[in-house]
Amino acid sequence: MVFSADVSLHQIVSALLDELDFKAVFGLRKRGAGKAFYSLFTDSSQLKDFDPFFPVMPQNAAKAISHFTFHEFSPYKVAVVLRPCEMRALIELVKLEQAKLDNILFVGLECGGVFPFEIIYSKGEADKLYSDYMDALKRGSNFDGIRDVCKGCDLFWPENVDIVVSCIGREKPSIIFCTEKGVDIARSLNLNISEADERTEASLKLEQERLNYKEKMISDIKERLAGVDGLLAVFGRCIGCHNCSHVCPLCYCKDCFFESSTFDYEAESYVRRVQKRGTIRVPMDTLLFHLGRMTHMATSCVSCGMCSDVCPVGIPVSVVFKAVGSDLQALFDYVPGRDLGEPLPLTTFRYDELHEVEDM
Repeated sequence: MVFSADVSLHQIVSALLDELDFKAVFGLRKRGAGKAFYSLFTDSSQLKDFDPFFPVMPQNAAKAISHFTFHEFSPYKVAVVLRPCEMRALIELVKLEQAKLDNILFVGLECGGVFPFEIIYSKGEADKLYSDYMDALKRGSNFDGIRDVCKGCDLFWPENVDIVVSCIGREKPSIIFCTEKGVDIARSLNLNISEADERTEASLKLEQERLNYKEKMISDIKERLAGVDGLLAVFGRCIGCHNCSHVCPLCYCKDCFFESSTFDYEAESYVRRVQKRGTIRVPMDTLLFHLGRMTHMATSCVSCGMCSDVCPVGIPVSVVFKAVGSDLQALFDYVPGRDLGEPLPLTTFRYDELHEVEDM
């Protein structure tokens, strides 16, 4: 059973800081045209810049929460406002012992997707598109300018959060209290709460629309990836910058194998490869890097789209990982971030799995 109250998100977070013993609110701060970044708000007077609906993801916020709680859990009560893929990534990081959830109140946005960096920072069009984007959410339809993986994301309803801000198919956002902790907050603030339905018909309709888009997107990229030639065609533009791994919320290794001395080749190594193949591509092993990343974290990929957004040569990394991740996650009946108690496939051995591989 869930409850709602006729109150805005700004009113909720202001009350957390002013009336309850919360030391900070973590959320998106918007400053100027198209400029937004995550910030810790410690005073309600700062909340004039608080704009969690602004359709940009400067980074997957799970990474920021990981840095904040890696060494120890938060000694103070903090409220964090996250999109669903950020929350799911955070759950995965907790399983990997890279973050802690103690003393944190989770507020999740029903997500309409975010714009690519190119639209926000290069073209500076985000502010111009913002009102059209919000109108699309009221209608319950995809907005053409958002990231490709957002258009194909059917997991846009927040899970594992205490409070949901639902906006799809609604004239104004609705605050829904989903957990005992969330309901306690509402009662502590003396809010008039009542039983509520979680999702609107428009939200469910959008889910099906996105499922259809996802199926087509995955089918198209698989066709492009067919065989070694397909892999080389898709990843052949890679310049070896490793931006995709640096922004990925699930790539947490302090010492990355692909940036280790293993790949510091001596001149003789280049000569031997040239003699064997006649010619070599420089930088070497770019395809190995992407395949290695897939084997490490495809089961935990939440398809946030950060990797594609920072690729300087336009490789659809996030779409590839969504296709590979969808197959692997289905194979293990695993949805990353679905359940904190569900063990990671990569850390779990079962006698009754992958028999189809043995028969090949």
